[in-house]
Amino acid sequence: MKVQLAALALVAAFCAGCSTTLERDTPKTIAVADGAKADMTAIAEALLDLKGTKLQGVVGNWKENVFSAEFVMKGDGETMTIAVVAPAMRLATITLSRPHALRYERARKIPSAFEPEYVLFDLAVVNLDTDVLARALGPTFTVYDDGTNRVVSLPSKDSKPGDPVSMLVRNKDGTMQFYNLKLTYEYTVTPIQ
Repeated sequence: MKVQLAALALVAAFCAGCSTTLERDTPKTIAVADGAKADMTAIAEALLDLKGTKLQGVVGNWKENVFSAEFVMKGDGETMTIAVVAPAMRLATITLSRPHALRYERARKIPSAFEPEYVLFDLAVVNLDTDVLARALGPTFTVYDDGTNRVVSLPSKDSKPGDPVSMLVRNKDGTMQFYNLKLTYEYTVTPIQ
């Protein structure tokens, strides 16, 4: 109960004072790799089915930049709010609601090129069950998951394996390593109890 109250307090505290707001009737399709596009409407629908509150710490790097934040995901089946927070600062809030609306608020320090759909794609790879993820991604991608490693790839051509797009490695200590193999960033996800 304390975790849920803390999560709700974080979401409420960091939603105030947003500098830029973007609203879309439906999430836009994004280019993920080599011309392959992800239909973010299907992924948003799958994320909307997640219920409850989940807190995850993220520490990673992209090029020479190191970043850390906490993700607070709260869903009730009709609405999903994702607050991305760093110490003493709300970085972004993404709100999904049925049927397909997306609202995105970001702090001034977040570059305008930072699109919320890319965050949703990563969250889907990290948080959705394998069969749900595969359905949401559709025929544009394949999902391999052996319980420890999850790899999202482009479909295979002939008998050769498809080109991997992202990978998730589940560690024995409960943490997960996420790798975006196309945009070359990675981070460690730590569930917060």
